[in-house]
Amino acid sequence: MNLAETLALLKSKIDKLSINEDKGHLDHPEDLIFLGGSDGANRAIQATIATVKNPATVTIKWDGYPALIFGRNSSGKFSIMDKHMFNKKDGTGRQVFSPEQFVQYDQARGVGRDSLWPIINEIWPGLEKASKGAKGYYWGDLLFHQPLKDQNGSYVFKANPNGITYNVEANSPIGQLMSGKRAGIAVHQYIDPNAMTTDEAVTLNGNIGQLKNNSDVAIVPSAMPTAPKLKIDTTLVKNAQNAIKKYGPAVDQLMNSAPQARNTFNQLFTVYINKKIVAGDLNNLLAGFMDFVQNRPMTDKMKAKIVEHLKANEAGLVGAFTIWIEMYKLKMSVVNQLNKAAEVSPVKGYLQDGTETHEGFVSNGLKFVDRMGFSRQNLAGR
Repeated sequence: MNLAETLALLKSKIDKLSINEDKGHLDHPEDLIFLGGSDGANRAIQATIATVKNPATVTIKWDGYPALIFGRNSSGKFSIMDKHMFNKKDGTGRQVFSPEQFVQYDQARGVGRDSLWPIINEIWPGLEKASKGAKGYYWGDLLFHQPLKDQNGSYVFKANPNGITYNVEANSPIGQLMSGKRAGIAVHQYIDPNAMTTDEAVTLNGNIGQLKNNSDVAIVPSAMPTAPKLKIDTTLVKNAQNAIKKYGPAVDQLMNSAPQARNTFNQLFTVYINKKIVAGDLNNLLAGFMDFVQNRPMTDKMKAKIVEHLKANEAGLVGAFTIWIEMYKLKMSVVNQLNKAAEVSPVKGYLQDGTETHEGFVSNGLKFVDRMGFSRQNLAGR
């Protein structure tokens, strides 16, 4: 293989990696330092800059529940399922073609989702009609499953018990879309009819694909009703870039030479961050992490290896949390602007304490969420 062929092959692998990172699961920009090392952090910076330059690409991350996948296979047969059913390796989860079969599938695996079964039965005809003639599957979040009542010119609903309460102006385009509907589902990703896993999902960029709003179930797009105007904080960008330049190699060494499988080792950091968020305290991340590892359930042998590895790679450990903090500050400068822009939107969201906010926003394959707001409330509720 000559140099040109080698470079072409390398580019192909990089392109596939970049595409796969944008599919299925969405990550927080700041977490990419844990998940992808210095390359991941640099990608997060570029994605944040691209978001500010192209604010029309930003979509709402609706806080619906449950998340459902619905649509038609390559033969045109309609189905509704959840992520786990879709990803079932033997394909049986994608062979559910009626509400009755949905119940039978659950019962066969010993799962009793009694509260979900009536909802599936109610929305099945509407979603089947909305997807007629549209091959492939749509991934979305159920927003409501009872007709909404006009409350002084607004529709108020809350799908996630631990999440956002929505207030939608009844006379707005989205409010009119929801008016008189049995249910509503916000769609955000599309999956090819021949796909075997949700890793193959791609963004709908705020629209509803080939679906039609012609039934008693509202298909709600994720586009922001009002396009935001954003500015990049160049100082925060430079701070993040300088932190990556200073600590990047040490962080890569820490992550790439870990005594555990990479995904398992990464989870030490992401689980720890979530615990700090629930506690409402992002101070002393480094010192707190060592205590977290010492109390983490694992074998004594593995714990000793990890502690030894962390001590031997202290610069990488310091760097990982330093970069995370700088990335979080950069991300939050954008989230705050997006929440400010949403204040004039006909779609408003509120936390349990009355704070006006959304679950978050999606752009360039990443989720822009105020983790000390929505995430803290949602995680604590679990």
